[in-house]
Amino acid sequence: MSALKIALLGVSEVEHGDHRLTFPDRKALALLAYLATEGGVQERQKLTRLLWPESDMAHGRTALRITLLHLRHILEENASPDCEAHLLITHDTIGLDPASGIDLDLHALETAWKLVRALPAPEALQEEVRRTLIARLQSAAVLYRGGFLQDFTLRNTLDFDNWVGMQQGYWYQRIEQVFDWLSQLQIAEGALEQAIETVERWRSFDPLNEDISLRLMHLQFASGNRIAALKTYETYQDVLMTELSAKPSRKLVALAEVLRNASPPRGAHSGAGRCATTARPLLNVPFVGRGAEVSRLMTLYEQASSGQPRVTLLEGEAGIGKTRLAATLLDWVKAQGAEVLEGRAFQTSQRLSYQPLIEALRTRLEQEHDLRQWLGDPWLAELSRLLPELRERYPDLPPLTINGAFVSSRLFEALARLTQALASQAPLLIFADDMQWADASLVEFVEYLLEWSRS
Repeated sequence: MSALKIALLGVSEVEHGDHRLTFPDRKALALLAYLATEGGVQERQKLTRLLWPESDMAHGRTALRITLLHLRHILEENASPDCEAHLLITHDTIGLDPASGIDLDLHALETAWKLVRALPAPEALQEEVRRTLIARLQSAAVLYRGGFLQDFTLRNTLDFDNWVGMQQGYWYQRIEQVFDWLSQLQIAEGALEQAIETVERWRSFDPLNEDISLRLMHLQFASGNRIAALKTYETYQDVLMTELSAKPSRKLVALAEVLRNASPPRGAHSGAGRCATTARPLLNVPFVGRGAEVSRLMTLYEQASSGQPRVTLLEGEAGIGKTRLAATLLDWVKAQGAEVLEGRAFQTSQRLSYQPLIEALRTRLEQEHDLRQWLGDPWLAELSRLLPELRERYPDLPPLTINGAFVSSRLFEALARLTQALASQAPLLIFADDMQWADASLVEFVEYLLEWSRS
C-alpha cells in the first residue's frame, strides 16, 4: 500500500509514495482537499454545487466525473498494480478511505490540540511529562507552514471560498493554542531560547497580534537580550502603523520605555546634576540557568493580575542572585502597569513589627491626596497604629478604644481594605526584602491577607 501524504497547512503539497504529485486541474486538488478535510463520504450533488455552482446539475455532474477521473489518474499513476485505492467511489458518493494509508497534517494538529486542552498548568507537570509533551507539540507545530490552502483560489466558487476561509480560521485557532502551550512548557522547563524560537515562528504567522509580540519581548527581556526586545517592539510598531495606521497599546509602550531606560545604573546623573533615570540596570548580564525562575514569577504575576492572589518566597544562599531576580521582576511588573510597594526588614537587637510594610505604605500614602476616598475614618484610625502621622494629617480621626485580643484583627482588616483599594486601581505587588529579619506579626498578616482576598 502506497502512503498518500497530504499537507494543507500552507501551500498544498501532496506526495504518493516517494513522488510529489502535481495537479494541472486545480479543481482536482480542491476536490482532494475537501474530501481529506471533511472526512467520510460526500454526496456528488453537494460536491457539484460546491465546485461548479455556475453549471446546471447535469453539466456539473459531468464536470465532477471528469475531475474525478483526473484525480484517480494522478493518484494511481505512480502506484503499484496491487495497491489499494485511496478513493471510495459509488454512484452517489465520493470519499477517501482512511484505512488506505493517508497521512494528513490536519489530523496531527487536531490530535496535538486535543492533547493540550486536557493539560493542567505547565508548571504543575512532572519534568519527564513536560519534555515528552514539548517533543509532541514541536512535531505538530512544524507541520504548520501557513494558512489552510494558502494562496489557493478558484474562479466563481463562492461557497468553496467561504469554506476555505472558515477552515483557515479553524486551523489557526488550533495552531495558536499549540504555539501558546508549547512556549509555556518550554518556559516552565527553563528553555528560554527554545521558547523564543517558538514565539518568533508564531509571530511570523500573525504579526498583528500584540499579545505575541508582548510575550516575545518578555522572553527576550528575561534572557538578557534587551536590544532584541526593543527590536521586537519597533517591528510590531512599524507593522501596526503600515497595516492598520494604529499604535501599540499603552501596556506595550510602557514595557518598551522600561527597556529603553534599562542601561543607566540607579542614581546616574546628567550633566545638570539631576538624576537622569530611576530605572534599575535590567539584565545587563543574562540570567544563566534562571529561566525557569523568571518564567515562574511571570506566570504567578499573570495569575494574580487575573484575580488569583499569590504569595511567593525567593529563598536561597546569599549571593546567588535573589535580589537581582526580584529587581527584574519588579521592573517588569511596573511595565505592565502594576502598583508596586517595596519595603525591607532590618537586623536589629529587637525585631521591628511590620517594618517592611510600614516602609512600603508610608512612601505610597504620602503620594495620595485624599485617603478618605479609600477608607473610612475608623479604618484610618486603625492604620494610625502603624503610621502615627495619619493623625497629624487627619486630626479628627476617632480615638482608638479597642485593645487586647481584637487589636490585631482590626488592624489586619484595615490593612486588607487598604490593599484592596490599591488593587482596585491596578494589579498590586507588595515586595518585602530580607524577610529573615521580619517579625511574626508580618507573616501572620500575609496569611490573613491571602485568605481575606480569596474570600
